Amino acid sequence: MSRILARQGDRDFEFKAKNGENLLEILRRGGLELPAPCGGNGKCGKCRVIVDRGRGRESVLACRYNIDGDMEVLLPERGTGEICREGREVDITHESGRGTGRRGLGAAVDIGTTTLAVKLFDLEQGLELGSLGAWNSQSPFGADVISRCQYIMEHEDGLELLKQRVRSQVFELVRELMLSSGRQDDSLEELIAVGNTVMEHIFMGLSPAGIAVAPFRPVSLFTKRDPVYIKHVKALAAPCAAAYVGGDIMAGLLSSGLWDREGLNLFLDIGTNGEMALGGRAGFVTCSVASGPAFEGAGISCGMASMTGAVTAVRWTGKGFETDVIGGGEAKGLCGSGLISLLALLLELGAVDEGGWLLPPEEAPEELSPWLREDDRGNGCLYLSDRVYLTAGDVRQLQLAKAAVAAGIEVLMEELGIGSGDIGRVYIAGGFGSHLDVKAAADIGMLPEELADRAEALGNSALGGAAMALLDMDSREELYRIQEKCRYIELSGDARFNRAFPEHMTFSKEDELEWN
Repeated sequence: MSRILARQGDRDFEFKAKNGENLLEILRRGGLELPAPCGGNGKCGKCRVIVDRGRGRESVLACRYNIDGDMEVLLPERGTGEICREGREVDITHESGRGTGRRGLGAAVDIGTTTLAVKLFDLEQGLELGSLGAWNSQSPFGADVISRCQYIMEHEDGLELLKQRVRSQVFELVRELMLSSGRQDDSLEELIAVGNTVMEHIFMGLSPAGIAVAPFRPVSLFTKRDPVYIKHVKALAAPCAAAYVGGDIMAGLLSSGLWDREGLNLFLDIGTNGEMALGGRAGFVTCSVASGPAFEGAGISCGMASMTGAVTAVRWTGKGFETDVIGGGEAKGLCGSGLISLLALLLELGAVDEGGWLLPPEEAPEELSPWLREDDRGNGCLYLSDRVYLTAGDVRQLQLAKAAVAAGIEVLMEELGIGSGDIGRVYIAGGFGSHLDVKAAADIGMLPEELADRAEALGNSALGGAAMALLDMDSREELYRIQEKCRYIELSGDARFNRAFPEHMTFSKEDELEWN
């Protein structure tokens, strides 16, 4: 057996491992947080660590390194930054909980693929006692739900491992909130979890394997009101519309009030999966697009989640680039909103052509030459700093992502026989929407241009909906009625989507005609 000493920040860990075992797998099972957006397939390069076997330090990819003796491992610092826990104010005052006859504490939980957020409530009074957020501890198993499904399918104990990991994290956040509010002697009685369909499956102990492969059949859409008991706590998962339109969308439609509005409004939750709903009081037509992990910063050379050090916006001063960075200080990478902002700017400045080619220095505008270098394939590579840059491959990933979102919106409009002018407002959920420059998203063709001034960021609408359903039984029932009024369109194999997707790959202004 080999002895592994791992250090992350000021914390030390010790593990035993057999020679030949994979280092990333050892670190995963030890509970350490190490980014592996590709799921450990050696493609993203994000799981890089420093290994010291007494012969000097060596930089390696943990997913491609097998144990061959005693060693010390130095891991990158854990991600820090503000987790989106708040949304537009909703009616969850003390009036909501009145007359329910319930005592003790309750938790509303948003289980995102990237982050977790928890609100703790006094059920009797309906009062919020506090909220906390954290980066999802499942991240070493992949940035997207498919990677995590694959891990579960390939490992006999995969479901149990990921289930216990997320449950432990949720209950640890609850415990911290109980301590900080002086309520550690009270008991947690009830919990409502919202998330995409895969995250809800894992949390509730159901295999998501059927969601990962055609015909994309989940074990449950959680339409029954029967709770599962976890640590003597009644746990309920929000109903889902389909395999790829989850309870977080139902909760967002509830808290945003879209479910009770006349006319047609567009609801977007953009991440690894672009989930969307178009409709109102009469019901919704929904779909999901595989936009890839680019909007979460994964699969991008200098991509990162929306945490401290991430660039969220980029501007050109005429003499150079200015950036907005989460937490201030030095830029460490580009999150999704920063990528969109930079791409829109480069299109405006002429550094990226309509086909998506990032021009090399000799073909780009002269004023940008100091920030451009040529790669070994003749493409441009733009440097905001020595540490933060954008490659031609990154632009390609953004093209694929924005085209998928745009094509999904077009299919929803075509399904209802409308144009973009018939949509009242666009509501963008989640932390991504909070940082997003909607005009930049329209400039790259991800959204219809005329809707840019009709867009509104909702913040964490999923957590708001979970809180409403926790405190108010009428709101809880409305959550199920919303699910019943959602009609899902499966886009894989849909001729309209297959036609629209390549049409939205370019950055030509003429493509705006496709929306109407």
